Amino acid sequence: MRIYRMVRMASVLGLVMLSVALLILSLISYVSHKKDSVFSTPRYMGEGGSRFYMFHSGFRSQFALKFLDPSYLPVRNDVSDNFPGKPSKWAFNKTAYLKQREDIRHYIDVIQNFTLIKKNVRVGQLMHFDYSSHKYVFSISNNFRMLLPEVSPLLKMHYNTCAVVGNSGILRGSRCGDSIDKSDFVFRCNFAPTEFFEKDVGRKTNLTTFNPSILEKYYNNLMAIQDRNKFFLNLKKLDGAILWIPAFFFHSSALVTRTLVDFFVEHRRQLKVELAWPGNIMQYVNKYWKTKQLSPKRLSTGILMYTLASSVCEEIHLYGFWPFAWDPNTGRELPYHYYDKKGTKFNTNWQETHQLPAEFKILFKMHTAGLTKLSLSPCVS
Repeated sequence: MRIYRMVRMASVLGLVMLSVALLILSLISYVSHKKDSVFSTPRYMGEGGSRFYMFHSGFRSQFALKFLDPSYLPVRNDVSDNFPGKPSKWAFNKTAYLKQREDIRHYIDVIQNFTLIKKNVRVGQLMHFDYSSHKYVFSISNNFRMLLPEVSPLLKMHYNTCAVVGNSGILRGSRCGDSIDKSDFVFRCNFAPTEFFEKDVGRKTNLTTFNPSILEKYYNNLMAIQDRNKFFLNLKKLDGAILWIPAFFFHSSALVTRTLVDFFVEHRRQLKVELAWPGNIMQYVNKYWKTKQLSPKRLSTGILMYTLASSVCEEIHLYGFWPFAWDPNTGRELPYHYYDKKGTKFNTNWQETHQLPAEFKILFKMHTAGLTKLSLSPCVS
């Protein structure tokens, strides 16, 4: 009986060891397969097409993109004929674009909501914030109201071709500067620098957004004289452009906004920049994009600029809209922003608020449908 028990235990142990061995072999096979797909073989986008490395730039960022964001879908070979890297294949579909413009207008009057204007705002008026609790308010001061325009700057604007320039690292080395500058109107995002990057991103700026948090991040909240001088000189470079300041997104921007207002009141006669201060615009913009199954915690500035541009532009071209850490043409690693210092790690913090891969997927579909031109390859003059 004792021998029988020992034989039985040995059999059970053997089965356990066999199961463990099979599991280990399966894991090794899986990791090996993933390693090949993540780090090696390039994929080709059809005959004569651009090389397309799906996972080139490192496991960590790509794991986050593929597995932590459920909306991430790789671009596959079945869309290769319309891949944005082939500009000759793109054709503008004016009918579809005008239909989209009307759809957007159904949810938001961009001209009216582009900025607060003097006649519609009173001193002491309480403003709420789009992305903060309703308990937080901002009291309109006399200085704030003084800076508001009399009418919306977009009221009489109309352009044939506009460029909306995102800040993706794909612009570095793109040589798209001339193409961008040929546009009738250029939208930029988050006060991004153009100096030293003109060959890739151009010189022309007609409108740039300015989140108040930029003042803290890059200008030390204007605490020192050198910070104030740096900010002043960078504003001087805009020379008549519109600075679009979304002061009512987050309550955490309230103190910075007051600092910004005081600065502009002090220097308003020395600066040619035109200020625009949108009110609670995002509730309307979000409603439209939700109809496209896009409802992140917060839409990106880029897709917000596309929404605004649709009201004044007959045709929109997009540059710098690529949220991944690898170049779709060469497979090389990319910085998150084109202006990031060399060696800066690719940033995936956007996953907490944005759905950039999902936004890109929508923009790519819009490109293939001819609504907008999405440039992802180097520009040819």
